[in-house]
Amino acid sequence: MSAPVGLVVNPRSHTVLRKGSVLGAAARHMQDALLVQFNGMGQLETQMAGLARQGVRQIYVEGGDGTLQAVLTACLAPGAGFDVLPDFAILPGGSTNLAYKVFGLKLKTSEAALGYIQQRARPDHRLATARPQALAIDSASLANPAIGFLLSTGSLARAMVYTQQELHGEGHRGSLAIAGALARFMVSPSRHLGQDGEPLLRPSPLTATTSQFRVNGDHALSLMTTLPTLSLRLRPYWGEGAAPIAFTHASWPIRGLHMALLKVMTGQTGRHMVRHGLVSHRVDGISLEYKGPVMLDGEILPAPEDELFSVGVTPPIRFMR
Repeated sequence: MSAPVGLVVNPRSHTVLRKGSVLGAAARHMQDALLVQFNGMGQLETQMAGLARQGVRQIYVEGGDGTLQAVLTACLAPGAGFDVLPDFAILPGGSTNLAYKVFGLKLKTSEAALGYIQQRARPDHRLATARPQALAIDSASLANPAIGFLLSTGSLARAMVYTQQELHGEGHRGSLAIAGALARFMVSPSRHLGQDGEPLLRPSPLTATTSQFRVNGDHALSLMTTLPTLSLRLRPYWGEGAAPIAFTHASWPIRGLHMALLKVMTGQTGRHMVRHGLVSHRVDGISLEYKGPVMLDGEILPAPEDELFSVGVTPPIRFMR
């Protein structure tokens, strides 16, 4: 008897809400499918522990980046109960699907999803598997490390919140929204104010410490990921080496802001960006001392009282292709 398959659907995700759930429709034709409706992190932890008890070895996730982050965080938590971490697959369901664009499944119909899941269940299948590492963020405000792929601080995190809530409304976080926000900031970066009435683009004190370097003082933004590229094919990283985390830091003020943003958006980055106050490194881990918004995969992390965050990486996670 084959192991049951876990199907996680976020009914509030942008695409699922508009078009319906591909996995939900496929589940009606699968006797060994365990369908989970994502309705909050607290409930999800119990649901993932239930999948572990029932011997699930494959979990399909239909939702955006925030849904995937919640599922990975719950499954990699020490008390989740998986003796072996399951294989994961991503179907696009949200308005931002960054990880999906790198190693997701392009299954647009329930028939395609059902066929793929059945083929994966065969012991002789030859379907591909990716093995990326993810970021693991820990702090005193988190019960378990948060697992995700893109972390930002400073003005970039504030701008992403502004894009979600002020420009497009909650739930509109896709590439077009990001592009529109970037265009607005390039034209007039000082015009846009956050909910506190202060400019989005402003300095924030940050101390970032790694085994290779330390930066301390006012910064405009920092951005880190384990992915090879971001939305809109942006690659704002040019650090060398094989360390898993790409880390880019912009000191305050950014010199020649418009030109710096234009170079990032057109892929003209490199060591010469230091003239704009931007540096990029490959690192194994980072310790942050920072008071301000920290955003992971489109979701704000709770702020710890001691203002300390540690950023490391997970072991390789298997993603079905």
